[in-house]
Formats: sequence, structure tokens, C-alpha cells
Amino acid sequence: MFIPDKPIETEKEDFLNRKGFSQHLAESLLSWKEKESLIVAVHGEWGSGKSSAIKLALRHIKNKNLKDIPTVIEFNPWNFSEQKNLSEHFFNEVAKEIKIRGESNDKKIAEKLTYYSSLLSLVPDEKTVSGYAFSLIIGISLVGISTNEITGWINIADMYVKYSVLGLSAVLVVAGIFKNYLAKLADILNKKNAYNKKSILEVKTEIKNELLKRQKKLIIVIDDIDRLNQSEIKQIFRLIRINADFPNIIYLLAFDRKIIEKNLEVQAGVSGKDYLNKIVQVDFDIPFAKPNTTSKYFFEELNQVLGSLPESAQRFYNQGDSYWANVYNSGFKYYFKNIRDVKRFMSSLKFNISQMYNDEIMEVNPIDFTAIEAIRVFDPDFYNFMKSQNSLFTSTDMFNSSNINDRIAKIENQDYDLAKDVREHTIQLVKTLFPQINTNHSSDFQASWSRDLRVCATSNFDSYFSLIPGGGEEEISQYEMENILTKTNSVEAFESILREYIEKNKIRKVLQKMQDYTSEEKYIPQEKVQNIVLALFNISDDLPKEKAGMFDYGADMDMMRILHQIFERNGESMEIYKILKNTIPLSKGLYGPVQEVSLQTPNEDRDDDPKDTFIAPDKVEELQKLCLEKIIGCKNKLLDSDEFIYIIYRWRDWDKEKRWEQFIDDILADDGKLVLFLSKFITESMSYTFGDYTSKRIKKLNYQNLNDFVELESIISRLIKIKNENDKLYTANKQTIDFYLANYDKKDNQNF
Repeated sequence: MFIPDKPIETEKEDFLNRKGFSQHLAESLLSWKEKESLIVAVHGEWGSGKSSAIKLALRHIKNKNLKDIPTVIEFNPWNFSEQKNLSEHFFNEVAKEIKIRGESNDKKIAEKLTYYSSLLSLVPDEKTVSGYAFSLIIGISLVGISTNEITGWINIADMYVKYSVLGLSAVLVVAGIFKNYLAKLADILNKKNAYNKKSILEVKTEIKNELLKRQKKLIIVIDDIDRLNQSEIKQIFRLIRINADFPNIIYLLAFDRKIIEKNLEVQAGVSGKDYLNKIVQVDFDIPFAKPNTTSKYFFEELNQVLGSLPESAQRFYNQGDSYWANVYNSGFKYYFKNIRDVKRFMSSLKFNISQMYNDEIMEVNPIDFTAIEAIRVFDPDFYNFMKSQNSLFTSTDMFNSSNINDRIAKIENQDYDLAKDVREHTIQLVKTLFPQINTNHSSDFQASWSRDLRVCATSNFDSYFSLIPGGGEEEISQYEMENILTKTNSVEAFESILREYIEKNKIRKVLQKMQDYTSEEKYIPQEKVQNIVLALFNISDDLPKEKAGMFDYGADMDMMRILHQIFERNGESMEIYKILKNTIPLSKGLYGPVQEVSLQTPNEDRDDDPKDTFIAPDKVEELQKLCLEKIIGCKNKLLDSDEFIYIIYRWRDWDKEKRWEQFIDDILADDGKLVLFLSKFITESMSYTFGDYTSKRIKKLNYQNLNDFVELESIISRLIKIKNENDKLYTANKQTIDFYLANYDKKDNQNF
């Protein structure tokens, strides 16, 4: 799943072709025949391949057929970061490795190094102790003053700390300040019996003599120095400086020169650069990796990641346009300065994108996901800003002279704590991913963006940041949508799956997402159109009536938009007519066919755009007759319809024989039917207060519509009679009857 960020071990892994450099480094180390120590440094930025080059060099040394091949010890101070006394850890590790892999007499060297490291653990750093005091402690350590003397100093220090006066000698002041260190030193000196009461200076001399006798040189590799904090960096270089006189040792250091120079404190007027130059004797710079080499490595790794994705991911790269090239050549490619950047990114990408598909179906556009993941890895602050700004990035309704500049400014002027060029790359990449930021794009583009799973589509944006395939259970995933579209081969199958989503209360989302596909035949072939129309007509009476707000036109208009888009792309009037002529008589639903024919009927009051109707007027009349046959055939159930008023008006408008009048008379003749009939004219709407963003439901009587069918005065007298004489009917319909009686006098003030 993850790509390991570790140095390479073999030349076969040498993607950057560092073999020649590594061999040259190895031969240079082997060529050092002098007894004096040598300090060599390999410089390079983080991720430039320093550790890998050194690994190859050490492998080359190991494979040399030499009698006195050097003993190589690798010490990584980062393993001991945030721990005290790096010097102690260093010599303990060296001693341990010499004891395990060295020659027969190296056991003595190891024991002496262990003792030497215990002394170094007592020495405070120069930040705590400075000048004369620091030199004094070092001197005491080396010459080996006796335990009794040290103990005496501690007692004197106690006295003078308690009764301090002017003119104390420098020795006593230092003794007082460093009482604890002296006490520790006394403990160490107690151990001298094991070394025949020799001083540490003598032990160090013995170590040097033993190292001179060794036939093999000792190569000590110290890597990752630039990962340490400032104090630890100074400890490492002080350690090397103080112990540079150990013979037959080659120190091979690896670090980023700029970081080390910045962290080495200026001392006695010497800059960090000069301080470093006084320690390191030989410098090598890691060979520069050409950008095209890093790019080649990037694409090899990316191909492996994409190869693990479903085959459906390939279509986004094979669409014949230059979108991937545009994304890559925007700010994206500039994030990757070295191989480590690529490895770090690819591990993250492979883990996260593997969550973004369902059963071989991608839920995101892999190009966009790759780009967003790059922002997350290399510019996390901007990523965190993005994830809660769906509207800012995806809206197509923000283009007017007053706010377009504000929008761009809000995106470009985010605070950041990283290199300026990184943020510039991010902004350049974002402008490619979200074309609506710079250029006016109408909402028509949202359908194609949504269909291609682009992050710039409002409906897709959140999935890229939640990392939930398809946006979660409340959304319609791409897997679900493609499954729904496959059902259009059959009316029964398509209707069945639509009814499943009605039961799940997700049919609105299905109808809205389907609109992304209806305008192009490659997604919905013409031979499937009649299946879709009939299935939608079949469920039309069962669609939810709830609306999200005053600007929500409802599920029925979502259905009509689907039909409109399908018919609009066809453009053939007779073909559309034939589809409707075939489906209306077969439809189980009534409202869908009536609504579609109504929308195809030219209406002066509606001020129709000619492009909104597709059928010739004479053919529309034939379709109206088909609808009338269905209405009349369903008249016994008509009062149960939620769309009763809409349907009864179409009946009244289209029926030249006025058969609707007899239908109304039959209703008026029955008190129960009358009350049910009247309830259809009580409407409910939402009232919004924009100042405080509150809303409330308002009921009102639609007297104007009611008056088109009945005489109002007679209705009121009928209701009074029911209230007074038919207790059972009144009790069952009390709310409707009382509402009519209470509001009848207000009818003239109603806003129709």
C-alpha cells in the first residue's frame, strides 16, 4: 500500500544513476592511507538521495576483495533525538559495534570507549556552562582529580553558597554553581579502580594507541544530522571536533549544508559556515537530479498507483482532451523537487484514492483527486481552507462586477507559513481545477463537470475532502448512478429501481443526478428513451410533494427537466409525438402524462419560449385527447390525487364536451365528496423573513380557483348545515370545515 521512504540498497534500485558517484566516493575513502583521522561530508538537500548514495558506496566497499577492508559503523543521531548526551550514545554505539564486528583486541577498545562515554555524559553543554567554567569541568574530567578532592570541593561549595561574600575565588564559585556535576564526577571516578586508577586522559591515550595498532580503518557514518534540533546539531559537531584526534577513523557525515550552517551558532566571530569548514576536511555534493529524472520516476510510480485502480479510471485519461496535461503543467509538477517528495506523495495518494471506488466504479475523477491530494500533502493550510468553501470554489453564480475580484482575492490571499513559491504553485493549480474562478461559466457546465466527477462540480466537491465514496449514504454514488442507468434497458427494471429510491427518500437526488446524463445520447441511447418516459410516468403520482424552500420547484419538475433534455437533444417533433402517444395510454400514473402534455401546449399566459415545446399544435391536441381518456377513466380516484387541482384544470381546458361539469355535479351531490373536494383548495406555502433567515408555513383558501368550479355562497351554506346536522362528518373533517367558515369573509383580501 505504501512506498517506503528508505535509502536504496542495490544498484538495481538506483533510479537516479548515482552508481558512478557512489563508487568514486567509496574509492576515495579506501585511498586514505594516513593514520590521522579524516572527516568527509556529503552535502545535499532533504530527499536528494544522500543516504542512498552512501549506502551504495558502503556496498561497494563491502564487495571489494581487500585484506584490510574497513570496519563500517553507521550511527544515526536522529534515533537518539530529544535524549540527553548524544556523545554518550555515540561512543556506546561505536563500542557495541566494534565489540561485535571488530578484531580480537577490539574488546579492550570497546570497554575503554564505554568508560570514556560515561565521563562525557557528565559534561554540561556550552549553553548551560560557558567560558572558564566549561573549560574547568573538561579539565577536571581529563586529568582525573581524586574522589576525595572532588568531595571536599562539594563541601566547600555548600559552605560558600550558604555564606557567599565578595571576593570568592573563581574555583570556589564554579564549584558552588556546578555542585551537582561535581557530585556525578565523583561517582564516575569511583569506577576508576576497574582501570587501575588511570585518568580519563590516560584512557583516551590508550584508545588512540589501540586504534593505531588496528590493521583496518574505522569508517563511522553519521547520517540525518540535518534532522536534529539546533542544540543536537551543535553537540554532534562538538563531539567530532573534540575527538577528531582519534587515529585511523574516517568520519563520513551526511547533511544539508544550508540547514547546518544556519543552526551552528556564530562563535568568537566565526560564522556557521566557517565553523563547519574548520571541522570538515573533504566535501562532496550529491549530484544534481535533473527535473526530467524526477518526473520520470513520478510517472512510473503514478502508473503503478493507477494500475491498482479499476479499469473505469482509465477513461478519464483517454478522453482525447488535454485536461491531464493542463493539470500537470500548471502548479502541480512543481511540488516534486526530489524522489522523496514523490515517495511521500505516492504513499498518501495510493492509500486515499483506494477508498474512492465502489465495485470497479470510480467515485471521483482520478486526475482531480491526484491534484487535490498534492495540495493536501504540500500545502496543508490551503487544503484545510478549501474543504469548507464549496460555494466559493464551485459556484457559477458569482460572476458580476461587484464580487468577482473579491472571490479571487479571498482565494489568493490566504495566510500561509511556507515558501512563497509553493503557494503560487497551489493557486495556479486551483485555477486550473476550478475554471469558474477566472472565467464566466454558466450553470450549464455543472452537468458535464458532475458527469465527469470533477471537483469543480458543486455536487462532487465535498467527496474529495470527506474521503467518503459517493459522498455518503445520503447521496447518490457514481456506482449507484451507473447501476440505475443500466436498468433503462427495461421499463419494469427502471421503474422498480426508481421506486426503491422513493422508499429510501432519495428519489430527488436520483432525478437531479440523472439530469447530468440525459442531454447526450452516448449516456442514454435513443432506443432507451421510451422506456425512461414510461417508467417516469408510472411513478409520477408517487413522487414526494415536499419542497426544500421557496425556490425549490419539486420532484415533478426534476422529472420534467429529464424529459425536456431528452426531447431537446432529439429535436424531431414526430419522434417525440410517437413516444408520448405510445406511453400515455400505457402509463400507470396520471399526473406525469398530463403535466408533460400541458408543458407541450402553447400558452399565451405562460409566455412560452418556442424552444420549450417540441410538438406541432395539431399533434398536441391528439395527446390531450389521450390524457382526457385517462382522466375520465380515473375519475373515481381523482379526488385522492395530490395534484387534483392541476388535473381538473387540464380537464376543464382540454375537454370541449365539458364532461368535467357532470363530474363536479356528482361531487356536489355528496356531502362527503364535497368536503374532500373543498380540502383540495386549502393551500400551504412557506413565508420567509430574509433579515433573520426564518420561515413559517402559511395556510390559505384559494377562493379564486374554487370559484371557477362552484358557487361560493352555496358552499358556505352547505358547510353550516353539515356542522349543525351531520356530527359524524363534521367531526371527521372539523379542521377543513372550520377553516372555510372562519376565513370566508376574508376572501376578498386573499392574495391570489
